Amino acid sequence: MAHWKMDCDANGFVWLTIDVADRSVNVLTHEVLAELSEVVKTLSKQDEVKGLALLSGKAGGFVYGADVRQFSLFQDEAAVAEHIRFVHQCFHQLSHLPYPTVVGIEGVAVGGGLELSLCFDHIIVTSSPKTQLGFPEVGLGIMPGYGGSGRAYRRIGIKPALDMMLTGKSLNAATAESYGLVDEIVNSEADLKAATLTWLIAQKGQKPSRKMCDVPSDHADIFAAAKAEHLARARPDHTPAPFAIMDHINTHKHDPQAMTDAEMITFPVLMMSPASKGLRRLFDLKDQVRKAGRGDSGIKKVHVIGAGVMGGDIAAYSAMLGFEVTLSDQNEEAINKATDRARKLYDRRLKTEDQIKAAMLRLTADPKGDGMADADLIIEAVAERLDIKTLVFAEMESRAKADAILASNTSSIPLEKIAEGLKNPARLVGIHFFNPMPVLPLVEVIWADTTASETIDRAMRFSGQLKKFPIRCKSAPGFLVNRALLPYVYAGIAAMLNGTDADQIDTAMVDYGMPMGPIELADQIGLDVTYDAGVPLGMPEAVASALQAKIAAGDLGRKSGQGFYQWDEKKALRPRNDYPLATLTPLVDTLLQPMIRECQAAVDEGVVDSAEMADAGMIFGTGFPGFRGGPLFWANENSKG
Repeated sequence: MAHWKMDCDANGFVWLTIDVADRSVNVLTHEVLAELSEVVKTLSKQDEVKGLALLSGKAGGFVYGADVRQFSLFQDEAAVAEHIRFVHQCFHQLSHLPYPTVVGIEGVAVGGGLELSLCFDHIIVTSSPKTQLGFPEVGLGIMPGYGGSGRAYRRIGIKPALDMMLTGKSLNAATAESYGLVDEIVNSEADLKAATLTWLIAQKGQKPSRKMCDVPSDHADIFAAAKAEHLARARPDHTPAPFAIMDHINTHKHDPQAMTDAEMITFPVLMMSPASKGLRRLFDLKDQVRKAGRGDSGIKKVHVIGAGVMGGDIAAYSAMLGFEVTLSDQNEEAINKATDRARKLYDRRLKTEDQIKAAMLRLTADPKGDGMADADLIIEAVAERLDIKTLVFAEMESRAKADAILASNTSSIPLEKIAEGLKNPARLVGIHFFNPMPVLPLVEVIWADTTASETIDRAMRFSGQLKKFPIRCKSAPGFLVNRALLPYVYAGIAAMLNGTDADQIDTAMVDYGMPMGPIELADQIGLDVTYDAGVPLGMPEAVASALQAKIAAGDLGRKSGQGFYQWDEKKALRPRNDYPLATLTPLVDTLLQPMIRECQAAVDEGVVDSAEMADAGMIFGTGFPGFRGGPLFWANENSKG
């Protein structure tokens, strides 16, 4: 066997070890499961076996679940159902072996990894922070499919089962024990084998039985509370999985075995749904982007020039994540305000007063910019004017140490223009954060032909150290996000000017899954910013005229209380009417075409490395619905029929 090792000791106990070949972690690929099936068939025929223990051969890790990428090999529901039946048969045999079975876990046991563990009579885990147990399937648009729903439900009952499956969050060892999901906790991985042996000896070859958790009398209230908490903002036509999970548990709450069996019907339908395809694509995009930002940048000290909202937030957030940060601005009051905002951020995000104090100590007000001399990275976040940035970078270069990275947070100015005034443009890079910076995950790392590859790589890794999602972008008008987003916004404004009701336009896109429609988004951004950002890109003449007229009248959107809509503080006052689906669907197709076209052009021109990165940028930078998989993925799937 390539992935499993099996030994038998003098007691008649079989020691089974999972150690998936050519993988840094254990995952349940089709090949791994096929070998397990043969193992279980062999074990079921061995009369002399007195007990079975499963451990991991990967230090510090158990099983990360099924191989998500192999899900794409299934062509239809029938193929998924065949796979699920195969795994159910294997796991059923495993759970019904006629002697006691025990599993020892340190590290991640989620999805299929937890479902495998639940086939054992006794579950022992370590108290290590690495130990995490959960059902993350809802984030992939599916539900537990290897029998885990019924087996977990038998152990923990309605409320914990609903919480685990609807949130997708993992449990630590202590919480899992309090739920009854695990039976025993030991101190370390070194203790697992001894603990499993002790338990097996104590059973004296007799298989233990487990009573099902009682169905509580207030089960209707539990389901109602779960619906209010977890489904209030969800829609079954967008993400059907949480609704299917709720129905699945409610329908079979009196029979855990029926719950397990019913997975074979529900899981294939969810797996082949558009939402699952999109969310599995999103899972892959996150993985790719995180890998691109993985590693040590070598950056310890950061200096930020410009203490406005963006610069102040960059400085505060970087200090919160462990960097030593100095912040300069010509206006000392701006620095003071930024420091006050930092304290509020730390109060919200950090757990203890000691952590808050430590973060505040890492953030230093530096009106004269003395921190530039020692900084490994200097980020400018001043006004979006080339003349101002040119002066800032000239001073920056004269004061920075030779190996420091010089970065601009520019959202629109070509990096080549900034590089013209530098003696060594190889160390110039764009690190474009999005507002609000502590919240939005995307970072566009902008490079020009003059930027050294090492500079780009270090900027990518720095962004990863900030727990952001960095996308590599070639310097070009609008980079990726603004290039693709603004034409979509202008298409919405043009449709409105051509007679389509603004509320209908925005309703169509919210119904599609966008956080807000293009008209409301323009107001949210500010009509002046919407116009200025589009000047380098171009926009329809009628749209430009309409924006200029609004700007001249002082109607700038949310910030002025009036734009295309009237605003009541944070809320646009629009009717939010219901419209026939037949009128919304073609509107969505029309409005998304400019975004799709520009994303494809960015790929074709090498502005981004791939279609995957274009889709990732739009999801993480604009709120494009993740369950759609990205503009290019959606367009491709939509074209299939």
